[in-house]
Amino acid sequence: MICSLFHNLGRLLSQYYFPDESAEIRRLAQQKDCSDDLAAQQVLGLSFEDLGVGIAQSWGFPRLIINSMRKLPPGSVRRPANMDDRLRVLAALSNDLCSLVADAGVEQQAKELRRIVARFGEVIEVDEQDLQRTLRKSFEQVSQFAGVLRLNLQQTNFGKQSRAWGGAAGGRALAADLPTQEDGLAGTVLSDVAADGLAGDEAAADGARSTAAAAPVSSEVILMAGIQDVSNALISDFKLNDVLRIILETIYRAKGFKNVILCVRDGRSNAMLGRFGFGPEAPEIAKRFRFSLVFSADIFHAALANGADILISDTRDAKIAPRIPAWFRRAVTAETFVVFPLCVRGNAVAMIYADRQRAGEIVIAKAELSLLRTLRNQAVLAIKQSI
Repeated sequence: MICSLFHNLGRLLSQYYFPDESAEIRRLAQQKDCSDDLAAQQVLGLSFEDLGVGIAQSWGFPRLIINSMRKLPPGSVRRPANMDDRLRVLAALSNDLCSLVADAGVEQQAKELRRIVARFGEVIEVDEQDLQRTLRKSFEQVSQFAGVLRLNLQQTNFGKQSRAWGGAAGGRALAADLPTQEDGLAGTVLSDVAADGLAGDEAAADGARSTAAAAPVSSEVILMAGIQDVSNALISDFKLNDVLRIILETIYRAKGFKNVILCVRDGRSNAMLGRFGFGPEAPEIAKRFRFSLVFSADIFHAALANGADILISDTRDAKIAPRIPAWFRRAVTAETFVVFPLCVRGNAVAMIYADRQRAGEIVIAKAELSLLRTLRNQAVLAIKQSI
Protein backbone atom coordinates (compact mmCIF):
# COMPACT_ATOMS: atom_id res chain seq x y z
CA MET A 1 0.00 0.00 0.00
CA ILE A 2 2.85 2.38 0.85
CA CYS A 3 4.59 1.64 -2.45
CA SER A 4 1.35 2.42 -4.27
CA LEU A 5 0.97 5.70 -2.38
CA PHE A 6 4.35 6.93 -3.59
CA HIS A 7 4.09 5.59 -7.15
CA ASN A 8 3.10 9.05 -8.41
CA LEU A 9 5.10 11.13 -5.93
CA GLY A 10 6.57 13.32 -8.68
CA ARG A 11 3.14 14.25 -10.04
CA LEU A 12 1.83 15.04 -6.53
CA LEU A 13 4.85 17.20 -5.68
CA SER A 14 4.53 19.08 -8.94
CA GLN A 15 0.82 19.68 -8.41
CA TYR A 16 1.39 20.93 -4.87
CA TYR A 17 4.54 23.03 -5.27
CA PHE A 18 4.28 24.01 -8.96
CA PRO A 19 0.55 24.44 -9.68
CA ASP A 20 1.11 26.83 -12.63
CA GLU A 21 3.62 24.49 -14.27
CA SER A 22 1.30 21.54 -13.63
CA ALA A 23 -1.54 23.34 -15.40
CA GLU A 24 0.81 24.04 -18.32
CA ILE A 25 1.78 20.34 -18.41
CA ARG A 26 -1.87 19.30 -18.63
CA ARG A 27 -2.54 21.88 -21.35
CA LEU A 28 0.51 20.79 -23.36
CA ALA A 29 -0.33 17.08 -23.04
CA GLN A 30 -3.85 17.73 -24.31
CA GLN A 31 -2.71 20.07 -27.07
CA LYS A 32 0.00 17.76 -28.41
CA ASP A 33 -1.81 14.52 -27.52
CA CYS A 34 1.24 13.24 -25.67
CA SER A 35 1.87 11.67 -22.27
CA ASP A 36 2.04 13.77 -19.12
CA ASP A 37 5.64 12.64 -18.58
CA LEU A 38 6.65 13.90 -22.01
CA ALA A 39 4.89 17.21 -21.37
CA ALA A 40 6.56 17.44 -17.93
CA GLN A 41 9.94 16.89 -19.59
CA GLN A 42 9.31 19.96 -21.76
CA VAL A 43 7.98 22.16 -18.96
CA LEU A 44 10.05 21.06 -15.95
CA GLY A 45 13.08 19.65 -17.72
CA LEU A 46 12.47 16.16 -16.28
CA SER A 47 9.62 13.67 -16.11
CA PHE A 48 7.27 13.23 -13.16
CA GLU A 49 8.91 9.84 -12.56
CA ASP A 50 12.43 11.28 -12.45
CA LEU A 51 11.25 14.09 -10.18
CA GLY A 52 9.62 11.67 -7.73
CA VAL A 53 12.51 9.21 -7.73
CA GLY A 54 15.07 11.98 -7.26
CA ILE A 55 13.20 13.49 -4.32
CA ALA A 56 12.63 10.06 -2.76
CA GLN A 57 16.35 9.31 -2.99
CA SER A 58 17.24 12.64 -1.39
CA TRP A 59 14.75 11.94 1.41
CA GLY A 60 16.36 8.55 2.05
CA PHE A 61 13.37 6.42 1.06
CA PRO A 62 13.92 2.62 1.13
CA ARG A 63 15.08 0.99 -2.08
CA LEU A 64 11.87 -1.05 -2.38
CA ILE A 65 9.71 2.09 -2.48
CA ILE A 66 12.00 3.88 -4.94
CA ASN A 67 12.04 0.87 -7.26
CA SER A 68 8.23 0.64 -7.16
CA MET A 69 8.01 4.25 -8.41
CA ARG A 70 9.47 3.22 -11.76
CA LYS A 71 6.84 2.89 -14.48
CA LEU A 72 6.36 -0.47 -16.19
CA PRO A 73 7.16 -0.65 -19.90
CA PRO A 74 4.18 -0.59 -22.27
CA GLY A 75 2.52 -3.81 -23.35
CA SER A 76 1.95 -7.03 -21.47
CA VAL A 77 3.48 -7.16 -18.00
CA ARG A 78 5.87 -10.01 -17.33
CA ARG A 79 5.68 -12.19 -14.24
CA PRO A 80 7.81 -10.60 -11.46
CA ALA A 81 11.08 -12.39 -10.71
CA ASN A 82 11.56 -11.15 -7.13
CA MET A 83 9.94 -9.14 -4.34
CA ASP A 84 11.21 -5.83 -5.76
CA ASP A 85 9.50 -6.51 -9.09
CA ARG A 86 6.39 -7.85 -7.36
CA LEU A 87 5.92 -4.61 -5.42
CA ARG A 88 6.56 -2.61 -8.57
CA VAL A 89 3.84 -4.55 -10.38
CA LEU A 90 1.45 -4.16 -7.44
CA ALA A 91 2.00 -0.41 -7.36
CA ALA A 92 1.50 -0.09 -11.12
CA LEU A 93 -1.66 -2.22 -11.17
CA SER A 94 -3.11 -0.39 -8.18
CA ASN A 95 -2.53 3.01 -9.76
CA ASP A 96 -3.92 1.85 -13.10
CA LEU A 97 -7.08 0.77 -11.31
CA CYS A 98 -7.27 4.08 -9.44
CA SER A 99 -6.95 5.98 -12.71
CA LEU A 100 -9.63 3.78 -14.19
CA VAL A 101 -12.02 4.46 -11.30
CA ALA A 102 -11.30 8.20 -11.36
CA ASP A 103 -11.51 8.75 -15.12
CA ALA A 104 -13.67 6.10 -16.79
CA GLY A 105 -17.38 6.69 -17.33
CA VAL A 106 -19.93 3.96 -16.68
CA GLU A 107 -20.02 3.01 -20.37
CA GLN A 108 -16.23 2.58 -20.44
CA GLN A 109 -15.85 0.47 -17.32
CA ALA A 110 -16.07 -2.97 -18.90
CA LYS A 111 -13.75 -2.06 -21.80
CA GLU A 112 -11.10 -0.54 -19.53
CA LEU A 113 -11.25 -3.48 -17.12
CA ARG A 114 -10.67 -5.86 -20.03
CA ARG A 115 -7.66 -3.78 -21.06
CA ILE A 116 -6.14 -4.00 -17.58
CA VAL A 117 -6.83 -7.73 -17.34
CA ALA A 118 -5.12 -8.23 -20.71
CA ARG A 119 -2.11 -6.08 -19.75
CA PHE A 120 -1.56 -7.84 -16.43
CA GLY A 121 -2.78 -11.24 -17.64
CA GLU A 122 0.50 -13.03 -16.91
CA VAL A 123 0.65 -11.90 -13.29
CA ILE A 124 -2.96 -11.81 -12.10
CA GLU A 125 -5.43 -14.66 -12.02
CA VAL A 126 -8.68 -12.70 -11.91
CA ASP A 127 -11.27 -11.78 -14.51
CA GLU A 128 -13.36 -8.63 -14.87
CA GLN A 129 -15.98 -9.83 -12.38
CA ASP A 130 -13.31 -10.60 -9.79
CA LEU A 131 -11.86 -7.12 -10.17
CA GLN A 132 -15.31 -5.54 -9.88
CA ARG A 133 -15.99 -7.37 -6.60
CA THR A 134 -12.57 -6.55 -5.19
CA LEU A 135 -12.92 -2.90 -6.17
CA ARG A 136 -16.14 -2.65 -4.20
CA LYS A 137 -14.43 -4.15 -1.15
CA SER A 138 -11.55 -1.74 -1.56
CA PHE A 139 -13.82 1.30 -1.49
CA GLU A 140 -14.63 0.49 2.13
CA GLN A 141 -10.90 0.47 2.92
CA VAL A 142 -10.49 3.73 1.02
CA SER A 143 -13.15 5.21 3.29
CA GLN A 144 -11.36 4.03 6.43
CA PHE A 145 -8.05 5.38 5.16
CA ALA A 146 -9.67 8.71 4.29
CA GLY A 147 -10.92 8.91 7.86
CA VAL A 148 -7.35 8.68 9.16
CA LEU A 149 -6.28 11.54 6.87
CA ARG A 150 -9.51 13.50 7.48
CA LEU A 151 -10.45 13.50 3.80
CA ASN A 152 -14.02 13.96 2.61
CA LEU A 153 -14.18 11.73 -0.44
CA GLN A 154 -17.52 13.22 -1.46
CA GLN A 155 -15.63 16.40 -2.34
CA THR A 156 -13.17 14.57 -4.60
CA ASN A 157 -13.53 13.39 -8.17
CA PHE A 158 -12.35 9.95 -7.10
CA GLY A 159 -15.04 9.73 -4.43
CA LYS A 160 -17.79 10.76 -6.81
CA GLN A 161 -16.62 8.31 -9.46
CA SER A 162 -16.44 5.54 -6.86
CA ARG A 163 -20.20 5.65 -6.46
CA ALA A 164 -20.59 4.53 -10.06
CA TRP A 165 -18.44 1.49 -9.28
CA GLY A 166 -19.33 0.72 -5.68
CA GLY A 167 -23.11 0.90 -5.79
CA ALA A 168 -25.08 1.40 -2.58
CA ALA A 169 -22.41 -0.17 -0.35
CA GLY A 170 -19.77 2.10 -1.77
CA GLY A 171 -22.05 5.08 -1.26
CA ARG A 172 -22.57 4.25 2.43
CA ALA A 173 -18.85 3.91 3.02
CA LEU A 174 -18.05 7.22 1.36
CA ALA A 175 -20.78 9.08 3.23
CA ALA A 176 -19.12 8.36 6.57
CA ASP A 177 -15.97 10.37 5.89
CA LEU A 178 -14.97 13.42 7.92
CA PRO A 179 -15.37 16.88 6.34
CA THR A 180 -12.31 18.64 4.92
CA GLN A 181 -11.18 20.31 1.72
CA GLU A 182 -8.18 18.06 1.10
CA ASP A 183 -7.93 15.82 -1.93
CA GLY A 184 -5.43 13.37 -3.32
CA LEU A 185 -3.94 10.15 -1.99
CA ALA A 186 -6.82 8.03 -0.76
CA GLY A 187 -7.36 6.09 -3.98
CA THR A 188 -4.03 4.31 -3.98
CA VAL A 189 -5.11 2.12 -1.10
CA LEU A 190 -6.47 -0.02 -3.93
CA SER A 191 -3.23 -1.97 -3.78
CA ASP A 192 -5.43 -4.50 -2.01
CA VAL A 193 -6.99 -5.19 -5.39
CA ALA A 194 -3.64 -6.10 -6.84
CA ALA A 195 -2.69 -8.21 -3.85
CA ASP A 196 -5.90 -10.22 -4.23
CA GLY A 197 -4.97 -11.26 -7.75
CA LEU A 198 -1.19 -11.48 -7.93
CA ALA A 199 -0.11 -14.88 -9.19
CA GLY A 200 2.83 -16.78 -7.75
CA ASP A 201 3.81 -16.82 -4.08
CA GLU A 202 0.51 -17.24 -2.20
CA ALA A 203 2.07 -16.38 1.13
CA ALA A 204 3.34 -13.09 -0.28
CA ALA A 205 -0.12 -12.32 -1.66
CA ASP A 206 -1.72 -13.08 1.71
CA GLY A 207 0.80 -10.79 3.39
CA ALA A 208 0.04 -8.00 0.94
CA ARG A 209 -3.70 -8.35 1.60
CA SER A 210 -3.14 -8.24 5.35
CA THR A 211 -0.92 -5.17 5.03
CA ALA A 212 -3.48 -3.34 2.92
CA ALA A 213 -6.32 -4.20 5.29
CA ALA A 214 -4.36 -3.04 8.33
CA ALA A 215 -2.95 0.06 6.68
CA PRO A 216 -5.53 2.56 7.99
CA VAL A 217 -4.33 2.01 11.56
CA SER A 218 -0.70 1.10 10.95
CA SER A 219 2.07 3.24 12.42
CA GLU A 220 3.52 3.96 8.96
CA VAL A 221 0.24 5.40 7.69
CA ILE A 222 -0.16 7.62 10.77
CA LEU A 223 3.46 8.78 10.54
CA MET A 224 3.16 9.59 6.84
CA ALA A 225 -0.08 11.47 7.43
CA GLY A 226 1.65 13.49 10.15
CA ILE A 227 4.61 14.20 7.88
CA GLN A 228 2.20 15.50 5.25
CA ASP A 229 0.42 17.70 7.81
CA VAL A 230 3.74 19.18 8.92
CA SER A 231 4.85 19.71 5.31
CA ASN A 232 1.62 21.61 4.65
CA ALA A 233 2.22 23.77 7.72
CA LEU A 234 5.86 24.51 6.89
CA ILE A 235 5.06 26.04 3.50
CA SER A 236 2.46 28.36 4.98
CA ASP A 237 2.45 30.90 7.79
CA PHE A 238 2.89 28.67 10.81
CA LYS A 239 3.31 28.96 14.54
CA LEU A 240 6.23 26.92 15.83
CA ASN A 241 4.28 25.49 18.76
CA ASP A 242 1.51 24.29 16.42
CA VAL A 243 3.99 22.41 14.22
CA LEU A 244 5.72 20.87 17.22
CA ARG A 245 2.37 19.76 18.64
CA ILE A 246 1.48 18.04 15.35
CA ILE A 247 4.81 16.21 15.43
CA LEU A 248 4.44 15.10 19.05
CA GLU A 249 0.84 13.98 18.58
CA THR A 250 1.79 12.00 15.46
CA ILE A 251 4.57 10.19 17.32
CA TYR A 252 2.26 9.56 20.28
CA ARG A 253 -0.53 8.07 18.14
CA ALA A 254 1.66 6.13 15.74
CA LYS A 255 3.59 4.00 18.22
CA GLY A 256 1.21 3.87 21.17
CA PHE A 257 3.65 5.56 23.52
CA LYS A 258 2.50 6.20 27.07
CA ASN A 259 3.99 9.70 27.16
CA VAL A 260 5.68 11.92 24.59
CA ILE A 261 7.39 15.09 25.86
CA LEU A 262 9.07 18.01 24.13
CA CYS A 263 12.02 19.47 26.02
CA VAL A 264 13.58 22.81 25.07
CA ARG A 265 16.96 24.28 25.97
CA ASP A 266 16.80 27.27 28.30
CA GLY A 267 19.78 29.51 27.64
CA ARG A 268 19.62 31.41 30.89
CA SER A 269 19.89 28.35 33.11
CA ASN A 270 21.75 26.19 30.54
CA ALA A 271 19.25 23.42 31.18
CA MET A 272 16.85 21.26 29.21
CA LEU A 273 13.28 21.90 30.35
CA GLY A 274 10.10 19.95 29.67
CA ARG A 275 7.52 22.10 27.88
CA PHE A 276 4.48 20.05 26.86
CA GLY A 277 3.50 16.62 25.63
CA PHE A 278 0.86 13.98 25.11
CA GLY A 279 -0.10 11.15 27.45
CA PRO A 280 -1.84 10.61 30.76
CA GLU A 281 1.19 11.75 32.79
CA ALA A 282 2.67 14.17 30.26
CA PRO A 283 1.80 17.47 32.03
CA GLU A 284 3.32 16.32 35.34
CA ILE A 285 6.35 14.69 33.72
CA ALA A 286 7.02 17.83 31.66
CA LYS A 287 7.17 19.84 34.90
CA ARG A 288 9.66 17.39 36.43
CA PHE A 289 11.77 17.08 33.27
CA ARG A 290 14.61 19.46 34.05
CA PHE A 291 18.34 18.75 33.88
CA SER A 292 21.52 20.77 33.51
CA LEU A 293 23.38 20.73 30.20
CA VAL A 294 26.73 20.74 31.96
CA PHE A 295 28.14 17.48 30.62
CA SER A 296 27.60 14.34 32.61
CA ALA A 297 28.20 10.72 31.62
CA ASP A 298 24.53 9.78 31.36
CA ILE A 299 22.25 8.68 28.54
CA PHE A 300 20.66 12.08 27.90
CA HIS A 301 23.95 13.98 27.66
CA ALA A 302 25.34 11.31 25.35
CA ALA A 303 22.33 11.68 23.04
CA LEU A 304 22.45 15.48 23.02
CA ALA A 305 26.24 15.80 22.71
CA ASN A 306 26.40 13.40 19.76
CA GLY A 307 23.07 14.28 18.15
CA ALA A 308 22.25 10.57 18.36
CA ASP A 309 18.84 8.93 18.64
CA ILE A 310 18.89 6.52 21.58
CA LEU A 311 16.48 3.71 22.48
CA ILE A 312 16.73 2.31 26.00
CA SER A 313 14.92 -1.03 26.08
CA ASP A 314 15.30 -1.61 29.83
CA THR A 315 16.38 1.05 32.33
CA ARG A 316 17.06 -1.75 34.83
CA ASP A 317 19.67 -3.47 32.68
CA ALA A 318 22.93 -3.76 34.60
CA LYS A 319 24.92 -2.07 31.82
CA ILE A 320 22.43 0.77 31.41
CA ALA A 321 21.26 1.45 34.98
CA PRO A 322 24.40 3.41 36.05
CA ARG A 323 23.85 5.83 33.15
CA ILE A 324 20.22 6.61 34.02
CA PRO A 325 20.35 9.87 36.03
CA ALA A 326 18.74 10.14 39.45
CA TRP A 327 16.48 13.04 38.40
CA PHE A 328 14.95 10.81 35.72
CA ARG A 329 14.20 7.98 38.12
CA ARG A 330 12.44 10.46 40.41
CA ALA A 331 10.47 11.99 37.56
CA VAL A 332 9.41 8.91 35.56
CA THR A 333 8.50 5.29 36.28
CA ALA A 334 8.84 4.11 32.66
CA GLU A 335 11.24 1.21 32.07
CA THR A 336 11.83 1.91 28.38
CA PHE A 337 12.16 5.13 26.40
CA VAL A 338 13.54 6.72 23.25
CA VAL A 339 15.19 10.13 22.78
CA PHE A 340 15.39 12.15 19.56
CA PRO A 341 17.71 15.20 19.87
CA LEU A 342 16.88 18.32 17.84
CA CYS A 343 20.17 19.91 16.81
CA VAL A 344 20.80 23.19 14.99
CA ARG A 345 24.34 23.77 13.70
CA GLY A 346 25.60 20.94 15.89
CA ASN A 347 24.02 22.22 19.09
CA ALA A 348 21.09 20.52 20.80
CA VAL A 349 18.28 23.07 21.12
CA ALA A 350 15.53 20.62 22.06
CA MET A 351 14.72 16.93 22.29
CA ILE A 352 11.73 14.64 21.95
CA TYR A 353 11.29 12.01 24.66
CA ALA A 354 8.82 9.10 24.38
CA ASP A 355 8.27 6.15 26.71
CA ARG A 356 6.35 2.98 27.46
CA GLN A 357 5.79 1.51 30.90
CA ARG A 358 7.31 -1.96 30.64
CA ALA A 359 10.79 -2.94 29.48
CA GLY A 360 10.95 -4.15 25.88
CA GLU A 361 7.62 -2.61 24.84
CA ILE A 362 9.21 -0.17 22.41
CA VAL A 363 10.09 -1.88 19.14
CA ILE A 364 10.80 0.37 16.16
CA ALA A 365 11.09 -1.15 12.69
CA LYS A 366 13.55 0.29 10.19
CA ALA A 367 10.82 1.91 8.08
CA GLU A 368 9.23 3.42 11.19
CA LEU A 369 12.57 4.78 12.37
CA SER A 370 13.09 6.49 9.01
CA LEU A 371 9.68 8.16 9.27
CA LEU A 372 10.24 9.15 12.90
CA ARG A 373 13.53 10.75 11.92
CA THR A 374 11.76 12.61 9.13
CA LEU A 375 9.39 14.08 11.71
CA ARG A 376 12.35 14.98 13.92
CA ASN A 377 14.05 16.69 10.95
CA GLN A 378 10.86 18.60 10.23
CA ALA A 379 10.89 19.83 13.83
CA VAL A 380 14.47 21.04 13.35
CA LEU A 381 13.47 22.77 10.10
CA ALA A 382 10.56 24.48 11.83
CA ILE A 383 12.87 25.72 14.58
CA LYS A 384 15.41 27.00 12.04
CA GLN A 385 12.71 28.88 10.13
CA SER A 386 11.50 30.46 13.36
CA ILE A 387 14.90 31.69 14.52
